[in-house]
Amino acid sequence: MNDDREPFVGKITQKAILFGPDGDVLLAGNEDRPEPPGGTFEFGETLVGGLRRELREELAVDARVGPPVGAVYGLWAEDDGTPMVGLLYRCETDEREVTLNEEHEHAEWVTPETAAERLREVSSRLGRAVERATEVGDGGPFEAVSDPYAESETTTEAVLAALAAAREE
Repeated sequence: MNDDREPFVGKITQKAILFGPDGDVLLAGNEDRPEPPGGTFEFGETLVGGLRRELREELAVDARVGPPVGAVYGLWAEDDGTPMVGLLYRCETDEREVTLNEEHEHAEWVTPETAAERLREVSSRLGRAVERATEVGDGGPFEAVSDPYAESETTTEAVLAALAAAREE
């Protein structure tokens, strides 16, 4: 196929539909525009590791990352206007206490129904992601993980070495 269109240039950001110990969902951002917490991953991080790091940095919470429940394009962008593809995951934490960093002005725990309704005002895809995350619940097809390599002989260092070797080919 001959395609003269410009290739996609952008970043990936991952966001958490974060369920607390009581089944509520955390909304962050500001009061006028709530959003799921999260951010971009850094070189060498897995998506799971990057999302867990972002949640620790933004909220000071430790979370388990479950299955993807949605994707959006163009809802977030870098300061220079570079668009982002947002991947949304069902996440869980045992903590209710959050400490916000400078990226968020406001955070609150709300019912999943309220979270879906409020996020739908920002994007219908965000609202649907909350609904999917709620449907998946604890019995989803994936178990929430803290370290994707914990029960494997694969290490982060081995993955980075393989990526470096592939780039040299």
